[in-house]
This record gives sequence, C-alpha cells and structure tokens, in this order.
Amino acid sequence: MIVTEVLVRTQPYSTETWLDRQRISTPMSRFPEFAERRSSWRGPGADLVWVLLRTDDPDVFGVGQSRGGAVTAALIAEHLRALVVGRDPGEIGLRVAQLRAATQPYADGGIAAMGVSAVELALWDLHARRLDVPLTVALGGSVATPLRHYLTVPGGLLIDSLDAEMVATAEAVKVPAAWGPHDGVAGLDRLVADVEAVRAHVPADTPIAVDAFMSWDISFTLRAIERLHHLGIAWIEEPLPPRDFEGYAELRRSAQPVRIAGGEHLFSLADLRRFVEGCADIVQMDVTWCGGIGVSTAAARLAADAGLVVAPHAAGNQPWALHLAAALAPDVLVEVLLGVDGADLPAPSDAPGVGITPQAAGFA
Repeated sequence: MIVTEVLVRTQPYSTETWLDRQRISTPMSRFPEFAERRSSWRGPGADLVWVLLRTDDPDVFGVGQSRGGAVTAALIAEHLRALVVGRDPGEIGLRVAQLRAATQPYADGGIAAMGVSAVELALWDLHARRLDVPLTVALGGSVATPLRHYLTVPGGLLIDSLDAEMVATAEAVKVPAAWGPHDGVAGLDRLVADVEAVRAHVPADTPIAVDAFMSWDISFTLRAIERLHHLGIAWIEEPLPPRDFEGYAELRRSAQPVRIAGGEHLFSLADLRRFVEGCADIVQMDVTWCGGIGVSTAAARLAADAGLVVAPHAAGNQPWALHLAAALAPDVLVEVLLGVDGADLPAPSDAPGVGITPQAAGFA
C-alpha cells in the first residue's frame, strides 16, 4: 500500500465560543487594546488544519488535524506532502522521522511540529483503519475503558445546568483567569472574587483549578495561591511562558501543596522531557501540536514514571487524544471544555480509526 494523495484544508476558528468572547488573561493582556477579547488578536494561527491521506486502496484513508492555519497548511502542501506521497504509510516511525528531519533547517517546534502532528495523526488513523479497529485498540487499549475527567467552564452558572453525575464525578473544575499581574493589585482582588463565585456552584469536595494561559509571573502566581488556597485550589495551569523551565521549577518548589500544570505549548519531546523533570505536577501536552501520538505517548510514559498526572490538553474535543487517553487509562485525565464540546462526557468512537470520515473533516 502507498499514499497516493495528501489533501489539506483550513477551517477558520470561531470567535463565538466563550473562550474568545469573554475576558481571559493572555500574553497579550498587557496591551490594553487586546485585553478584553482573545479574538481581538488571534490570527490565522488559530485556524484548524485538516489533513486527508488517500491510498491506492480507496477504502483506506487517514484523517489528521492541527492548528496554524494557512502557514501550517502551506508547510504540508508545499513540503511535507512530497515526502509522503508514493510511500508506505505503515512505516509511521520512518515517515515521521523524515518529516522532522526535513523541517530542521528552517524550523524547530511551533508550526513545524503542528504540520508533522497533522500528518502523523493521519498516519495513525490510516493504520487503525487498515487493521479495521478503533485507534485505541491499535494502540493497545479498549474503547470501553472508563475515562477520568475534569471540567473547564466559563463560570459557575453553567455548572448548575449540567448533569449532576458529570459534576460529581469530575476530578476538578477549571476556570480561565480573567486577571493577571498586568492588572495590578485590583486584578488579584478580582481574580479571587471570580474564583469565589465559581466555588459557590461547585460541590465542596470538588477542587478548582485556574488556567493562567502563560500570562502570569512567579510573584503573582504565589500571591494568587496564597489568596485562593482556602477555596480548595487543585492546580494553577500554565502560569509562565511555556519554555521558562527554570521558572517553572522554582514555582513548583514554592507552590506546594497546590500543583502546577502545563505543557500544552511545548512542541517537542525534548522540551516535554525537560518539563517532566521537576517543572510540573500535571503534564498537558497537546496531541495535535506536540508531534502527534508518538511524542505524546513517550511524554506520558515519562510523566507516569515520575509520578506525575497526564492530562492532554483539550482531549475532549480531539478524537486522537481521546483514543490515546483510553489506551493509557486509567492514568490519564481528560479535559472536557463545556460550552465548546457540548454537555456530554466524550468517549472514543468504536468505529475504525478515530471515527472521522473525509466528509466530516470537510473534504468532498
């Protein structure tokens, strides 16, 4: 079997989700004109990129996905495509090694990792379809394995409308921080008030987590922990720039017993390995960004060996991450983005591959 065609399309991100409508602290929040809405500065890098691999067997294909919009799409269409067409898709390790090596002269991580991720995920999807099994089974797991989860919500009111069991079985409820060090002393007070408002809607025995989206510093994080600790804080997520490994290590030592989470914006196994080695308690690589199933699996094993929690970023709306989580369960925590994914607990499809058809991915 050989790959006969590599198709690529972009899907513009929506500015209508709460993640883009409401105020969320981001690295751009220090610039006042971009502080109120994340959609005010997110460019084509937020657009989804879909990849479809076709083979000389019309019934065997693979679907992958990443981000980076037109830039990632151009990388795949203009460079990576030629390294895949005419070659055996079953040699996943060799294909991916060649893709990574080919991009090294001009890129390391970021867009290059996203492009490789999309193709690698499509190769894994194709592999499972070729075996006529769900991807979870191809990875050595079972789609029937129960998944642990936590909920990401815009605020407390949404929680009241959810199924009681969904909330009761959640291992944490996470909220995005609207305020950070760029907002001064008043920002910390507002942060505490926001978390208190969520706490009022969350069961007393369910911890709360706060996502800082790379926009805090060590000082603000420690002050926030001191002010929030009485509210039952489980972890602070991504408080620092993603590759500030020294800062994360210092923060993790000082923040206990509140845990530190992060890793979604790391784009290589080398960086994820450094992150596992003393920087965090919860590792949140993004399967569609970091390099794909292979990098994610290796990072998850490193994290498990170090006694850390593995919680892939946005796993609830990424079928590849759901299948990987089921294969690695029970040692994985699945994020469920309420108001983005719907109000049901996600589960991996029992269809061959990841369960996405070319039509569902937007290919005719």
